[in-house]
Amino acid sequence: MKKGKRKERARAEQERLRARSRTRREPTEEEISFRHLQQVNTAKWNRYMLIRYLDSGVFFVGLYWAVMLFALGGSPVALIAPAAELAVGACVLIEVNRVLTSDVEYLKVSHRALIVSLVLSGIEAIVTVAVGQDALFPFFSTPVAGVALIAILIALKAVIAWRIVLVRDRRDKKRYDLYLMALENAHTRKGR
Repeated sequence: MKKGKRKERARAEQERLRARSRTRREPTEEEISFRHLQQVNTAKWNRYMLIRYLDSGVFFVGLYWAVMLFALGGSPVALIAPAAELAVGACVLIEVNRVLTSDVEYLKVSHRALIVSLVLSGIEAIVTVAVGQDALFPFFSTPVAGVALIAILIALKAVIAWRIVLVRDRRDKKRYDLYLMALENAHTRKGR
């Protein structure tokens, strides 16, 4: 009895799907071109995805650092370091959003800002080891925690800079190929 009911349900489901496919309308030319434009935009967004997400990490680590220094009444000079991290994070974010709406691929300003920021982070690590955590990280109990935070920032910024170079040189093969395929598909469709 159960087996018969399952067969009936399966037949009813197949019939419902057939009826639905008969009533489906063909998409208009405008809808098709919109889909192709969306595919191109999505492919371009995917090329910069890792940059955006890692940049968010840099930005929020800088924000956390600044808030903790401000809350503990840290030195105003010490606030320069997290402010620089916030500025680099904002710079990359703004430039990525600008690039996504234009035909430019290289994040020139962000790349240079990241290189300078990497050097500054190295100096911050040296200062933390030499002077102790009180200079830049009074909210940590040991200088090792401050150096670890700076090491994380250095790693994030190095990966972002490396990814920017890959996109610039079009060596992000998989993502770039998907982007080219979406572009070609959109142009072929426009030509019809």
